[in-house]
Amino acid sequence: PKACSSLVGVANRASPMRRAGIEGLVALAAFLAVGVRSFSPTSSSSTTFRRRYGGAAAGTGGGAVDVSSTTALSALLDPMITSSLVQSATTAESSATLAASSVDSIRTAFNVATFLPQPFWLFLILLPKSGITKKMFGGMEVITLFCLVHFFIVVTSILQPDGTAPMAEFNDVFDPAGNPQAAMVNMMRYPNFVSEEWSHVLTWDLFVGRWIWLDGLRRGVFTSHSVLLCNLIGPPGLLLHWATCIVTGKGLTLNEAPEEQEGDA
Repeated sequence: PKACSSLVGVANRASPMRRAGIEGLVALAAFLAVGVRSFSPTSSSSTTFRRRYGGAAAGTGGGAVDVSSTTALSALLDPMITSSLVQSATTAESSATLAASSVDSIRTAFNVATFLPQPFWLFLILLPKSGITKKMFGGMEVITLFCLVHFFIVVTSILQPDGTAPMAEFNDVFDPAGNPQAAMVNMMRYPNFVSEEWSHVLTWDLFVGRWIWLDGLRRGVFTSHSVLLCNLIGPPGLLLHWATCIVTGKGLTLNEAPEEQEGDA
């Protein structure tokens, strides 16, 4: 198969005349690969080829002609068989190339989700009151960017044969009668799942870090230490922000839900 794929790659770049010759070599390589197994007297392939080519072969050389050899030669010269072999090899090569490209794309997206947020965190931690920080994080553009990176990883994984991870193993994580922790550990064997989960966590950490920063600006609470901890280990950063609010006398955040107006259900 590797030899056929290499020849197909050369054929695709060759002139029509040279391509025809290479296609013949592909057919010959395929024939040699199946050899005795494909054209043994008892094989179905040999029977089929004998029916198609045997009559012509037997009539050309009397009883001294080896029908199996002539059948094989006729099959090699059959343009339909040659074309089919070339098409199969090309399809296999294209599938392998597409799969490799998909894996590389997810790996690149994983790196983007890991490293690109870090400079944004620095603005939230070191320059919380800066105009540039307010411009970057006043809206949801930065968060949306990393949501799209995560979404890309999910979609690209789904399009692969193995997906993100086997659904049966994912179900085990939410099976209270089983061992959910062990199931989660097992799922970490799958690169696509690791990429999805990691970008998932980092995106939501940044979302919460932005909220802590905004709450600090609105209520005059120092947030750099809380945002830093949120970047490092997530939820404890929010707990530290609550503790800071209580110690400084600001209290916990009030109910942020809008009040009902007349006519609202």
